[in-house]
Amino acid sequence: MAFPRNGVVEAPKIVPSEYGLLAVIKPENSNDEDRWIRGFSQEWATSLYSAKLWDDTDTTSDTVASDASPTYYTEIKPFFIEVEEVVSTLGFLGLDRIDRIKKQIDGVTQKALEQELWDGAIRQGESHSNAALSSASATVLNSGTALNAARALALLDYTISQTSPCGEGGVIHMTRDAAALLSSSYMIFHKENHLQTVSGTPIIVGSGYSGTGPTGATGATASSTNKWMYATGTVKAYVGKIDVVNDKMSQAYDVDGNQNDMRLKAIRPAAVYFDTTVHLAVRVDLSAAL
Repeated sequence: MAFPRNGVVEAPKIVPSEYGLLAVIKPENSNDEDRWIRGFSQEWATSLYSAKLWDDTDTTSDTVASDASPTYYTEIKPFFIEVEEVVSTLGFLGLDRIDRIKKQIDGVTQKALEQELWDGAIRQGESHSNAALSSASATVLNSGTALNAARALALLDYTISQTSPCGEGGVIHMTRDAAALLSSSYMIFHKENHLQTVSGTPIIVGSGYSGTGPTGATGATASSTNKWMYATGTVKAYVGKIDVVNDKMSQAYDVDGNQNDMRLKAIRPAAVYFDTTVHLAVRVDLSAAL
């Protein structure tokens, strides 16, 4: 008795987290990759040598902001996102696997950017100067003592305004569990396609955010009840075009060990970083009452 061949239903589109990194920021134009892919300098105008108020007789003044060593630019080192697929040629179905791996790397890009922005594993492994949220340079608030999620958010949002030399709103970064608690107490709100505080500070709720604290800080290890939130200045990202290493399927045959496997690989360059004039961290006790 002959059985009909099973059909293949197309995979659902990968939909990254709605309130993640790319909901708050849009990557820079990737058409001119030669300008940034090997590393670049980012200019900043937010670090002020001196800003003052004066009366009309020039006798009374009040300092708004000052920095004896202002940061006019930072060096940014890009990294690469890679997606690999290994599949047996036995029972090989007539799918467009090159198209599929392009969709996979496009779908995972937001989470990959978030993971490097928070943990900075590539930065640490290669001793890059790129800042990560969990870098030891973050200013730890409340002497590192954990607060409930609502109090932590309020302190973080307030301290942004006091820290930013130009009074910018900054960006807040948190894990999904912290966001869930805060939404239940009406501390965060939906605005267009992202979340924000009542004062308008954008919030990134990253699927790639681990919740760990600054390197060397007491209680830096994340757990189900112990997480950290961060605040930064402006966040920026570059994402390059997708390059599939295999131009055609015949190049994907994996001859190692005489296996009947196809090995596909796609890569894309990326960079993610932030204005370090604001870099704050607060420890959160997720079990504490709001």
